[in-house]
Amino acid sequence: MNHEEPMREAIALAERGRGEVEPNPRVGCVLLREGEVVARGFHEWFGGRHAEAMALAEAQANGVRPDTAVVTLEPCSTQKGIDGKKTDPCVQALVAAGVRTVVIGSVDPDPRHRRQGIAALEHAGIEVIDGVLASHCDSLLLPFRRALSLDRPWMLGKWAMTLDGKTAAPTGEARWISGPEARKKTHELRARCDGVMVGFRTAQIDDPELTVRHVAGKQPIRIVVDPLGEIDDDSNLVRTCKQAPTWLLASEDVDPRRSGHLQDLGVTVILVPVAEGPRRLHLGQAFRELQRRGLRRVLVEGGGGLVAQMLSWNAIDQVLAFVAPKIIGGRFAPTPVAGEGRPFMAEAWRLGDVKYEPYGQDLAISGFME
Repeated sequence: MNHEEPMREAIALAERGRGEVEPNPRVGCVLLREGEVVARGFHEWFGGRHAEAMALAEAQANGVRPDTAVVTLEPCSTQKGIDGKKTDPCVQALVAAGVRTVVIGSVDPDPRHRRQGIAALEHAGIEVIDGVLASHCDSLLLPFRRALSLDRPWMLGKWAMTLDGKTAAPTGEARWISGPEARKKTHELRARCDGVMVGFRTAQIDDPELTVRHVAGKQPIRIVVDPLGEIDDDSNLVRTCKQAPTWLLASEDVDPRRSGHLQDLGVTVILVPVAEGPRRLHLGQAFRELQRRGLRRVLVEGGGGLVAQMLSWNAIDQVLAFVAPKIIGGRFAPTPVAGEGRPFMAEAWRLGDVKYEPYGQDLAISGFME
């Protein structure tokens, strides 16, 4: 049997998870019975069900028992909860469903799990055929391979800006640049991340809540990069920290009385070394600590100073920018990336795998750092 046609369909399905599943891999799955497609699935969003589970659920709903699974990536065999895994192993589900053949595109590039799923399938008596359209399937895994090399969470930089690249008016007023469709998407992203992070100036000026609204989903940890502990006691983030956890990344040199006071209010203060003066934290160590505490995907919502620092630390992996059809103008209106910038166009930070999508009247531009 020629497995390339269903694998091409599985690849197309996997691409639908682009930008939503990272740092996890994009995966698509097609289920067959006697050579005919009976169900499809793909990994839709970070923390959601895997492609195999989605396809098996569709087959069960249709009352069909598949005999073959065609999947772009080696099915997982790791138990839920291990290494931060959020779902049950797909190998177990395929065996329970009575699948007799599994066709695989790419072998798992994670050395901790490589070929373990294949071995588990073969041990259960299932025929495994791997390497089908392997190069095409491997191309789906470029962000996943980047994530495997990181010693920090995956960082997704998100902002909304006007057509002339401003994130607020010269007065600092910024509500609302984007429309309701883009704002709803932001809340979906928050619900699908482990943490949502801002700099201390954004926390002061915008006084955000950083909560999940307008959509169903879990509340991420709210994180403020605030070296001197300057966040106001009556800010939304501090006032609600017992309802929605708030972490403060502060300097080891912060006034211990201030740090203790914030902790008494319910804020978790994480002390990290400074890198360049009292207002510049060693972001490498700060973000490693976030990973150590179990965070794998963090949404960064500004401001421009924090984003600039993160770019200089090579600590932004993915970008989502909403461009609104509005013009603010003004030399002093803030932009998404502050700091000194890059001196020459040839040195500009660049995005690859770029995608353009409309959200109401706004245009979403997304991509991955090259």
